[in-house]
Amino acid sequence: MEKPSFFKRFTIVGEKNLLNKLTVYPDLAIEVADFLIQMLQSDPKAMDILNEKVKMKEKEGDDLSENFSVLITRGAINPSLIDNLLFLINRLDDVIDRSYYLSREIKRMNLDYLQSNGSVVSVLKNPYQTFVHMLESGKDAIACVKRMLSESDINKVNEFKKKIEIIEEAVDDMKDSVLDETYRDADRMNYIVFNHITSMVHKIDDMVDDCEDAADLILSIYESLTG
Repeated sequence: MEKPSFFKRFTIVGEKNLLNKLTVYPDLAIEVADFLIQMLQSDPKAMDILNEKVKMKEKEGDDLSENFSVLITRGAINPSLIDNLLFLINRLDDVIDRSYYLSREIKRMNLDYLQSNGSVVSVLKNPYQTFVHMLESGKDAIACVKRMLSESDINKVNEFKKKIEIIEEAVDDMKDSVLDETYRDADRMNYIVFNHITSMVHKIDDMVDDCEDAADLILSIYESLTG
């Protein structure tokens, strides 16, 4: 497997330099979130192309994780930080992995199911609109994670962490709203549609939870470096 070119320039990777390099994950995550939003708002004819774009980004994220894991375990990293750094990589990559699950779910519903069951489109309108709002909020949380990774001021790191916590609470409220409405309207939908909506809303919420987990790990790493 060919490694991204910037890996070839690494000799000894210090902790702060590594954290700054990890900003490649938020960049990928924001890009795939935009693809998902387009899928939720697009003509079904665009689904295959957008799904393939998310798939490529998910593969890119997996390749990055493999290479970063090698750098962490073999580089000049404080042994006491290795576990947290590896956990951090997993959380950052999870955001992108969940995006690929979502893109496939959107594609299946819109290309495979709705083509012969178009009568349920109206049931999906409100949930899909909320999913877009949740993803936009998720992008804000991802942007805060990126700022945390590149920040050198521990006070600002804390500020961004608090912003992520606020975003997570708002997204959690949106999730509950979708679930409440879905259960109220359950008689209007079959199991496939019900499962589609509930699995989607939980997965988007999980993406923001991953951001909060990543923020906790970043703060812990910074505290270790500055303590």
